[in-house]
Amino acid sequence: MWTSDITYLTCGEGDMYLCAIKDEHSKKVLGWGVADHMRTALVLDALDMGVAGRGGDVAGTIMHSDRGS
Repeated sequence: MWTSDITYLTCGEGDMYLCAIKDEHSKKVLGWGVADHMRTALVLDALDMGVAGRGGDVAGTIMHSDRGS
């Protein structure tokens, strides 16, 4: 199972948002994305990195997000 979450980082020029994708079995962060927005592209960047790190073979993987704000 993979999980994801988004948090904000306070930077000198304003807030940035970090989305991370974590493999709950290995406890490794598989992908991440950083942007100045919380739009879909931020999550897709992180998810694409995670899928690429697994060689594209993610059949049967369950993705969970808390669907916060």
